[in-house]
Amino acid sequence: MIQKIALLALAAAALVAAPGRAQESAAPTETAAAPTPEAAVERLLDGLVEVAAEHGDEPVEVRYDALLPIVTSTHDLPYIAELTIRREWRELTDAQRERFVDAFVRLSVMTYASRFGALERGMFELGDSEPPADGRAVVRATLTTRDGDEIPFEYVLHEADGGWKIVNILADNVSDLALKRAEYRRLLAGGTIDDVIAELERQADEAAAADQPTKR
Repeated sequence: MIQKIALLALAAAALVAAPGRAQESAAPTETAAAPTPEAAVERLLDGLVEVAAEHGDEPVEVRYDALLPIVTSTHDLPYIAELTIRREWRELTDAQRERFVDAFVRLSVMTYASRFGALERGMFELGDSEPPADGRAVVRATLTTRDGDEIPFEYVLHEADGGWKIVNILADNVSDLALKRAEYRRLLAGGTIDDVIAELERQADEAAAADQPTKR
């Protein structure tokens, strides 16, 4: 059950394949941060539905390219990546930080691309939200699966890039950020940042291999 929730949290969280192809996609290509927390979450959910409708029967790489600008404009992925290894972040070189963030972004977007290829409009429903306080806000949503199960999502956002971006997601009350912190600290306890990066790359490749297209 935890593994299933972790995948959902990772997919809602929780962020590089050939960037040139992203410009060829018909999907939205917003780059500016959303003006409100609700608008950020709505942009993400609408983008997931639109990409699934337009590219659900195409290779996962196509959905990846279409989702890349949507996910990066609604999530503060570099900030999240830093939070997952905050204790070790200050010791990394600029090159190591860049490689880690790149791997983190690829895994985050690839997880969305592989797990939500069959998403349909109406499966996600926005819920209530908490007013921003101390630079943070919370927006809730519910995912209704094809089996009729309802999974609550809680999006935590902060102000960034002149708007609002997601920094953590709780799926069924399980924090994606907490899961990542625990996993990466375990890897670092017995290895190096290179081992963490290799694991992120392996997970991204595994997510791509688990592609679940809509019509194929």
